[in-house]
Amino acid sequence: MVYKKSYYELYGYTQRAGRFAALQPHRKTIIDTMRRSHEANSRTLAAVQAAFATLGLPYDCLYRGDLTSVAGYDVVLSVGGDGTFLEIARHALDTPVLGVNSDPERSTAFFCAANSTTIQAYLEALLAGTIRIVPLTRLQVSINQHPLPYYALNDLLVAHVNPAAMTSYTLRVGEHSEAQRSSGIWIATAAGSTAAIRAAGGGILPLRSRKLQYLIREPYIGDRGGFHLLKGAVAAGKSLEITSKTRRGRLFMDGPHLRFSLGLGDILTVTTAATPLRVLGLD
Repeated sequence: MVYKKSYYELYGYTQRAGRFAALQPHRKTIIDTMRRSHEANSRTLAAVQAAFATLGLPYDCLYRGDLTSVAGYDVVLSVGGDGTFLEIARHALDTPVLGVNSDPERSTAFFCAANSTTIQAYLEALLAGTIRIVPLTRLQVSINQHPLPYYALNDLLVAHVNPAAMTSYTLRVGEHSEAQRSSGIWIATAAGSTAAIRAAGGGILPLRSRKLQYLIREPYIGDRGGFHLLKGAVAAGKSLEITSKTRRGRLFMDGPHLRFSLGLGDILTVTTAATPLRVLGLD
């Protein structure tokens, strides 16, 4: 069982509860919302632990920031939202993951099937062997032909280390290549096609699709007359290649926390991973 800490706890507000009387009303409102989310998160964690105790199941409980491996476990529970789920997913090679939404009123939790009121029923279905298992395609990433130690479940962002700076690169998709400049490139799985890449203008892929999707973020056309490889899909088994022409490029994997440097001439290769993530209970 891997859980998140709320912002209310991480910012130290649990030690300063009741000391916000002097704050401006709008600041108090923000902190009060954080407090309610913290309380919901705590209740859900307690409910999950109670469900395990009721069913007599042994478990370990770990804060997500301390997670380094899930080797040796039969199943991993993610107690939080999609951010917690994505951090756990990168450690789960073939271990199935069950997501538990710790705050349904305020949390984004696409991957989370259970909540505090349904968790025991999901655990019972898991024990009975009747729970649904959905395999989700992940991305395998290599830099200069060296595979990275993690798969991406949701998406990748290739950009400059400075979010206000332009990045320069050559994009190769199949037999076609193109030198481009832009704010970066989104590359997403089917599971990630409803997230950032969709907001940037991409399409939604069927959840079980094994294609990957790419989209150029804010392309700089200049006087070139237009780019041809602005967005598209790549079939499973095919690769997408990016050659960096930027000294201080970055690869962001499934959010802002996991990132890798891309220097001048580095070659990033992306394809569908051979091992999907087995997600429990997902409809």
